[in-house]
Amino acid sequence: MARFWDERAREDPYFFIDDRLEYGRPDLERFWAGGEDDLVVLLASVGVSIGADDDVVEIGCGIGRLTRPLTARARSVRALDVSPRMIELAREHNQSLSSVEWIVGDGSSLSGIEDASADACISHVVLQHIPDPSVSLGYIREMGRVLRPGGWALFQFSNRPRAHRRRLLPRGPRAQRDRRWLGSALSLADVSAAARSGGMEVTKTAGEGTQHCVALTRRA
Repeated sequence: MARFWDERAREDPYFFIDDRLEYGRPDLERFWAGGEDDLVVLLASVGVSIGADDDVVEIGCGIGRLTRPLTARARSVRALDVSPRMIELAREHNQSLSSVEWIVGDGSSLSGIEDASADACISHVVLQHIPDPSVSLGYIREMGRVLRPGGWALFQFSNRPRAHRRRLLPRGPRAQRDRRWLGSALSLADVSAAARSGGMEVTKTAGEGTQHCVALTRRA
């Protein structure tokens, strides 16, 4: 996954972070403004907000599209991505952000983030691209590990298996046929079990049966 996303970062990071844009001709104003818009919709979907004293972990930060609005709300953000090149670009594009720590992840855990050190975890349009569901479920368990008691995690995942079939895709860049882009779906039962393994309970979901399902979990 690290190699795949490094390649996408060199090819067109803006499109592969937000494929609603035109490939090879990114509208950068729309790209960055869309981070705020998507965060507002994500938080509103389950009725949560980020407080000024919250320490947040963002999983799959890319070049910092959602990280910017997160830092405007939270006390601190630890933004993690599996791609070293994405993290390099994030640092270049967001030099003015003083409350963020950029972390290159190992692709299977939240290693490097301490137990019970976060008030919230956020992941948006990341888990759906992971080809092995067990890796996504491992990330969910890890969210519980790094959350403080009473903390919450909000993550988007696919709950629609047919959306990951190669033959159903429209024409587009070749990388969109790769299994590391196609990803995989998760069942609500498996998500709930992984949350419990991490000491959390699923308290709310939205978008069941779609590629853009979201779950809110809370740490006991």
